[in-house]
Amino acid sequence: MSRRLKAYLISILLIMAVSPPSHGLSLGGLSIGQVEINGIARCSLNGDPNAPPISNGTVILTCGGLTANLAETLTQPNGFFLMFLSFLQTLLFTPSSCYITINLPAGNCSIYSPDGVLSAVLTLASVAVGNNTNVASFVAGPMLDNIF
Repeated sequence: MSRRLKAYLISILLIMAVSPPSHGLSLGGLSIGQVEINGIARCSLNGDPNAPPISNGTVILTCGGLTANLAETLTQPNGFFLMFLSFLQTLLFTPSSCYITINLPAGNCSIYSPDGVLSAVLTLASVAVGNNTNVASFVAGPMLDNIF
């Protein structure tokens, strides 16, 4: 973890210690305590839903401005991935500036992309309202070449 990210995380913890808990992620007026992100990575530059899945590829969540990855996970044999963000990660998560990437070649995929990366934007799928915490579920759109 970079020194800059550590300093940023420490400052977030200090702010949390002196601030009310409502300063985390908020969607539609609801305070969000947990975030889950899922999707399917396919071996295609244009998001072809019939392309073979990318198995055992590293999926990375990056949010604007951070130099380090916010979260990582691996795809399953069917290309499916699921990541859960910790409370601290949820505080750093801004859906409009976050995206999913997978580096190529990954797993069983050998397509060529000029920048070597497939990317996907996130879409809010649902918010589950609970007694103790609200959970926001996001779906990664199709993995595409050069969406940024």
